[in-house]
Amino acid sequence: MKIAVALGFAIIFGAFGDILLSIGMKRTGGVAVRRPWDVLCAVKQAFSSPFVLLGVCSMALYFGSYIAALAWVDVSVANPMTALSFLIASIYAIVFLKEEVSPQRWLGIALVISGATLVGVSS
Repeated sequence: MKIAVALGFAIIFGAFGDILLSIGMKRTGGVAVRRPWDVLCAVKQAFSSPFVLLGVCSMALYFGSYIAALAWVDVSVANPMTALSFLIASIYAIVFLKEEVSPQRWLGIALVISGATLVGVSS
């Protein structure tokens, strides 16, 4: 049960973090890196967005949940199970970002989920 909870939180927080980071970076605008020090400017620009900051916090919660799961289950099980976040992230993208997900992407997501399910049942 604790494994499922930890992985469930990891899946949800990881997907939500991806969406928040996407919103933040789209609102921040393009990132142009032509010289090495432009990287610092781009990081400063990105971290000026509250969405990026919330996304980083969500990813930190993902990471905490994931390492908790690793305390109880093999990485060869935990890692593929977090691939279920692709489904959640796609649903979030449709709802929050108004993205269109093509049938080919849904097929790819279904294949990933099938593989994750096979790994999950084998453990």
